[in-house]
Amino acid sequence: MFLPIELRHIRLCLTKQLAAGRVELLKLDEDSDEYMEKANDLMVLDSIIAKIDREQT
Repeated sequence: MFLPIELRHIRLCLTKQLAAGRVELLKLDEDSDEYMEKANDLMVLDSIIAKIDREQT
């Protein structure tokens, strides 16, 4: 579906987005809906990164 170089670039972008999202998450109230939404989004990003890692091996 994607070339290895494309997957590597996608993974890099998603990893940066995940890191930035974690910083944002720390600033939110853990009991807020926004926190839960952000946490769910980050779990999805992490899952996509793991799938890319499996594809590359």
